[in-house]
Amino acid sequence: MAGRPGIRDIARLAGVSEATVDRVLHGRPNVRSSTVERVLKATADCRYLSDEDLARLTRPERLRLTVVLPASANPFIRSLNAELRAWAQLRDRGVRIHSFLTDALNPAAMAASLRRFGRRSDALAFFGVDHPEVCETVNALTDSGKLVLTLISDISGSRRRAYIGIDNLAAGRTAAYLLAKTAPLGRGALAVIAATRHYRAHVEREMGFHQLIQRDYPHLTVSETIEGQDDPVTNMRLTLEMLETTPDLRGIYNVGGSSEGIGMALQRSGRAGQVQLIGHGLGPGTRRLLQDGTMMAVFTQRTKTLLEVMLDQLHAPSLPSLLPMQIVFPTNLPAEEGFGAPP
Repeated sequence: MAGRPGIRDIARLAGVSEATVDRVLHGRPNVRSSTVERVLKATADCRYLSDEDLARLTRPERLRLTVVLPASANPFIRSLNAELRAWAQLRDRGVRIHSFLTDALNPAAMAASLRRFGRRSDALAFFGVDHPEVCETVNALTDSGKLVLTLISDISGSRRRAYIGIDNLAAGRTAAYLLAKTAPLGRGALAVIAATRHYRAHVEREMGFHQLIQRDYPHLTVSETIEGQDDPVTNMRLTLEMLETTPDLRGIYNVGGSSEGIGMALQRSGRAGQVQLIGHGLGPGTRRLLQDGTMMAVFTQRTKTLLEVMLDQLHAPSLPSLLPMQIVFPTNLPAEEGFGAPP
């Protein structure tokens, strides 16, 4: 067999279709046990997977995957956790999925949670907190044989298996482009609101935003980033203060969550629609802000795609691509999705 073997070679050796090989390698249900055995034998003969990955596929017991998300007031994260739990009831694929909320604004608490959950899990997926203690914990878990994934926000310099999320630098550049294009000619101010600098996703979005403004729109100024801790009440208070001190404010980019608080401040001040707002995470709150014209756009990713890619990584031999970013305007609001039936 010339070159590195592939799915087609495994299918030929096992006498099955390439689609069946894909189902087996990703742990999907509805494949006869005898067929699974043939595919796994062919996979071993081809040396398509490492011994560790092959062992995961042949392990008789169900894997335990623990998902750790921030215990914040961010409505999008809370909605994601609820959707994850509903979705997990519809997916078997040899995996038991459990989710927990923890204090992600406290890196020591996040590291402690990962160590605690790691003792009784085969794999962990978590909203990345970019801090040395968290990085050390991830490396220790990986060295002990645990599979570790970061969701939505990555961490620097760790040996985690994969990051699952959008290109956050590109998101920041796109927000800058949209807000700059809607600002009137001449000078004006833009602002960035984040949750915490411990979230690499927020830092990257902010970096992308500043890079494009400095390069292409130097006539616009960007106020110093304020941190609202992903809390709607805090975001509202800080936005009201900023509106008073920045009369030429033209646009706000919320790189984190809880855009609802920012929207409330714009409405209370009478500047909704005058100061353009772009944020992340499509949910009931941001949907309403789009519908009433308070938000210009929401950047998001399809939740079920995020979760399916996460589950695929338990068995996939290759790393995932960045998730496609969706830009939702008031004119293209998608129908609300539910998890009542599998896609």
